[in-house]
Amino acid sequence: MRLAVIDMGTNTFNLIIAEVLPNSFHILHSTKEPVKLGQKLKGQHSLSADGIQRIVSVIQKFLDVINTYDVGKTLAIATSSIRTAKNQEEVIQIIKQRFHLDIQVIDGEREAELIYIANHYATQSCIQSLNDKHFLIMDIGGGSTEFIISDKNNAVWKKSFLLGMARLIDEIQPQDPPTSDDIQKLKNYLDHHLQPLHSALQHYSSHTLIGSSGVFDSIVEMIEANIHLLSKNEQCCVTPQNDFYTIFHKILPLSLKERLQFPGLIEMRADMITMSLLLIDYVITKFDIKNFIVSFYSLKKGVVIETLRTLN
Repeated sequence: MRLAVIDMGTNTFNLIIAEVLPNSFHILHSTKEPVKLGQKLKGQHSLSADGIQRIVSVIQKFLDVINTYDVGKTLAIATSSIRTAKNQEEVIQIIKQRFHLDIQVIDGEREAELIYIANHYATQSCIQSLNDKHFLIMDIGGGSTEFIISDKNNAVWKKSFLLGMARLIDEIQPQDPPTSDDIQKLKNYLDHHLQPLHSALQHYSSHTLIGSSGVFDSIVEMIEANIHLLSKNEQCCVTPQNDFYTIFHKILPLSLKERLQFPGLIEMRADMITMSLLLIDYVITKFDIKNFIVSFYSLKKGVVIETLRTLN
């Protein structure tokens, strides 16, 4: 069967179209579009008329593509920004009436589960040589950030935090580039809000971070554009921490205008890349991470893999 998955994130909408066979799948098409729904996400927010129009425009663009692929089933999954919006029902009804498309608004636990399914599937070749018993999976979004602790077979702990990049920028309101005071304010904020993760990692110790697609893809692309090519396959990449910190220290002092010119960094990630790198640095430092793996899979492929398993 041919399956289309629309992942409706806070900053970016993603589309993949996959041929799902009994024991495998093949990606026929993959694309992403910026929507930038993440401004002013404190508490219960409402999506603006302009934001809703961007949603409608991108959905229309995606459906035009889907219609060229003879797709049997289309799943549209909405996460943090729509999940926490006071007017989510209005958005759902507009999409349903305009396109006859049902939106699944998933909670944070379900989001983390799909992220785990994707990353567990993608990283087997990259974790085989590691001695760690547990692995920390991290997925950075615009509205939320998910952390999952897994062993080599199962997720043993997972939680979605309202610590997406748009929310953190709204909360910290850093200068561009951020000052040392901004960075300390962020660290203090994360110390407070990531207490559940601190507690979980005391019980399930891990020295391996698995970064799930998105900004982690950009890290690989920036390393390869500025330092050297990495050893990788279509699913994952072992990423030297020294390379990450070379990029980290190059990006940190740059303004947005300068970041837009940085080799390997796509435009839609330039505004939030600094805060993302600071969050990753916090996790590496705070939890004594030794191994850094980038997974090229995320939620949308988790949906495909879950569908694949129902066919077996």
